[in-house]
Amino acid sequence: MSKKLKKFLSSSFALLTALSMTAGMPLFTSSADESFYFMDHFEDGNHSWTGRGAAKLQLDSSDPYDGVNSLLVSGRTAAWNGAMKELDMTLFKPGGTYSFSCNAMQNAGGSSETFYMKLQYVDASGTTKYDPIAEATTMKGEWVQLANSEYTIPSDASSAFLYIETAEGTFDFLIDNAVGAGEATEIEGPGEKKLKYGDVDYDGIINIPDLCLVKDGLVNGFSDTSQKVAADCNRDGKNDAEDAILIQQYLLGLIDEFPKPDNVWDNYQETATPQMQKFYSDSIYQMGNTARLRQKVEQAESGKETTVAYIGGSITEGNGLDTCYAKRSYNYFAQTFGTGNNVKYINAGLSGTSSVVGLMRAKNDILNKNADVIFIEFSVNDHPEEIYKKSFESLVKQCLSQPNDPAVIILITRSKGGYSMQEQMVKVGQNFNVPIISMDTALTKAFESGTLKKEDYFSDEYHPHAAGNALISDCISYFYRQALKTENMSTEYTIPGTSVYGSEYYTGTIIPLNELTNFNAGSFQTSSHPRFPYAFNFQKGSANNPMTFRTQGKGIFIVYKSNQNSSLGILDVTVNGKKSSINGNRKYAWGGPESDCAYFQNTSGELNVSLKMQNAGTDFSIWGIGVVK
Repeated sequence: MSKKLKKFLSSSFALLTALSMTAGMPLFTSSADESFYFMDHFEDGNHSWTGRGAAKLQLDSSDPYDGVNSLLVSGRTAAWNGAMKELDMTLFKPGGTYSFSCNAMQNAGGSSETFYMKLQYVDASGTTKYDPIAEATTMKGEWVQLANSEYTIPSDASSAFLYIETAEGTFDFLIDNAVGAGEATEIEGPGEKKLKYGDVDYDGIINIPDLCLVKDGLVNGFSDTSQKVAADCNRDGKNDAEDAILIQQYLLGLIDEFPKPDNVWDNYQETATPQMQKFYSDSIYQMGNTARLRQKVEQAESGKETTVAYIGGSITEGNGLDTCYAKRSYNYFAQTFGTGNNVKYINAGLSGTSSVVGLMRAKNDILNKNADVIFIEFSVNDHPEEIYKKSFESLVKQCLSQPNDPAVIILITRSKGGYSMQEQMVKVGQNFNVPIISMDTALTKAFESGTLKKEDYFSDEYHPHAAGNALISDCISYFYRQALKTENMSTEYTIPGTSVYGSEYYTGTIIPLNELTNFNAGSFQTSSHPRFPYAFNFQKGSANNPMTFRTQGKGIFIVYKSNQNSSLGILDVTVNGKKSSINGNRKYAWGGPESDCAYFQNTSGELNVSLKMQNAGTDFSIWGIGVVK
């Protein structure tokens, strides 16, 4: 069936749904026991499903179970946040028995996650109750069916909602093909897919077909990631002949189980209190792909030089103190995985800067120094505008694209009042499938539960004190220990070709002056800045001669001093005859560096650039010229 036909049928079905519900009748009746009251395929809308808790819902076409769309559940801050649908109690009668089914899938949680289908209702005493309907566990990237063909609605139920949640975690997930029908109605679905090493076809047993699949996979490649994982019988991160031999030995009765890898982290015993272990666990918003991190840990353990780098704002900069989270977490990495002095430290935090500035600084400050593990932290310095979204995504891609294959970890913080760019940043992290550590999520839950008070973390509206920095470092250390467990092992990583907001700036960097041809500073006077390779000042009253140069690339960024309600002027930037303006007086500014894209084209070519003050009676400082190659 074509996608167009499926969409037409789904739209027609939605119309029939509305008409039948208006009439208070089931959709279709094939027999007395097989009345379908709703069948939600999400081809053309949410079909009355709404977000539960903080969750948000939207149609998503990335990986539907069938058809063209499924329903994405995002923005969750607790495991109980999910998707829910109010049941029409004239159709689903208290005391009646019905069949419910819904398919679910996740790509952002752990290697295996458990979903719940439940009923929220109000009982006769007015108390809200939560009754389990179905439970299913599945691997990352695999659809699973939550189904119960004989669920009886409590006899005193009113105001009932069917909902889908997870056992733990706050990762995004998808649902599709939600059905409510009469008792004993069997509804087709994907079934439950649990990982059992050697069971390559996931039928629950290890037999000859599994051995055949392994042999074929070694020659022709495996059909999907789940097969590759199940085929790795010795869990050494490789698919090779040894795996086939182990299955053969198992089938011949020579062994009754596969050897387990010698991984000290599988048996590591946490020493923190249960409350703090939950806090640490809550901070892992997404485990992501761990392949690169494991490689860098092995590199450090082998004695090779390994560099851990941090780039962000003032929270990362930490006033240069050893009590800041960056130095603390670096110390943990070096002491745990290093062999002496082979683990190096780079703190490229810069107070008051956004990811737009970070993108321009990254190459000179961390990437040219062969950073192996990179933390990116800008969540309280970025904002909702497109330039921040694209620059953050471009920065992540720029780091991932380095020839030494660094591990990239997104760190998200929050203000005392709750400000954070978590929602837009996690979408980038999920697209690239990199680890996300969220102090926003962990702190918010801890404040709500009473585990922590805000004064246990904050020294002011944005910054953690020494104990707060220790909490961040402890969460990072806990993440390392979890990421290195066998169950969270990833064997390889490929940078996806997709983007969320756009990563077209990812080759951008502050370019050396000697790479700008025909450079003329005009009326801008040479100056300096301790964190940038060069600087220029325009002082009011100067002759307004433009700075001019030529270069090759796709775009031009200007890094400059910005402030709120200041007398800083406006810089006109003309590139190949097209003019844009950059205002030094910015809404989000503290007198530090900011950056803007002044020009961009889709293909690389010669860029003829002129920078001139709009009004010679104002000041302006340029702290870097960025070029997108």
